[in-house]
Formats: sequence, C-alpha cells, structure tokens
Amino acid sequence: MRYALASLGCLTLLLAVAPTAAAQALPSDCRQAMNIRSPQTQIELFTRCLDNSGVSGPTRADVLKQRAISYMHLGQHQRAVNDIDEALRLRPDADGYYLRSVSLRALGRLDSALADCDRAIGMEPDNAASYANRAYINQALGNKAQARSDVQRARELDPSVRVPSL
Repeated sequence: MRYALASLGCLTLLLAVAPTAAAQALPSDCRQAMNIRSPQTQIELFTRCLDNSGVSGPTRADVLKQRAISYMHLGQHQRAVNDIDEALRLRPDADGYYLRSVSLRALGRLDSALADCDRAIGMEPDNAASYANRAYINQALGNKAQARSDVQRARELDPSVRVPSL
C-alpha cells in the first residue's frame, strides 16, 4: 500500500489535466466533479454522470478513469480496477493500463501490475510515471537491477517524479 500511495501524486495530475475542450463537452455532473476536491463527492457526481447522462464510447472511458482515480484516493482499489477494466474495454490506452497497474500493485497483484506497466510503457514510452510505478513493482518483486533501470529512466523523463529509494 505504501508504494501505491507514492503514485497518487501523479494521479492528481491526471485529474487536473483533462483537455479543456473535451471537459466542456461533458455533462454538467462530470464537469462539476472535476472541480471538486472531495474524492467521495467526485465519485457521487461521476456516478450520476455515468448513470444519467448517456455518455458512451471514449467519453465514458474517460469518466470511468476519473472515477477510478477518486476511488484510488480513498484506497478502494478493487473498485478502481473494475472501472478501469470497463474503460479499457471501451478504449485501450496507456493511461488506463498505468492506472490499473497502480491499483493492482496496491492490491498486491504484482505480476498483473507489472504486465499492465509494460503495456503502458509499450504504448507511451515517454511516460515517467509508468517507469516509476514499474520501479516500485520491481522493487517489491526483488528485481533490483530492473528497478534501478526504471528509476533512472523515470528521472531522465521527469526529474520531479517520485521513485523508490533503492
């Protein structure tokens, strides 16, 4: 769990950087949720948006990932995984695999978390957060050389990214 919390700072950034044009096209419950700081209130608003506004396709995938981030902030990682599973069925992307890897790591499902990190990096090889998360996973698995390599790559891409102390 300690390792998963280190990645939550990166998750906050994902919530804050939703594209403005796309965010404006969202139903009001979704737009309102993006401006609230309470994860529980965000979950309620994102749920209302998903249930009542008819969002579908890529937009639904984005809303599910945003709700998953709120679940993650509350430590409800299985609920986050459930939302991300649905989002990935709608639109597989690097963000979804990265997010799911963080929750899987928190749940102790390290092999699955590692596989998702590898997928995320394969789709978006310049994402420092994915390398940092993979470093935490490799550290937990005892893969010290790979963890060091991931830390180095994460820092090359973004010197401010939080990485494990090795």
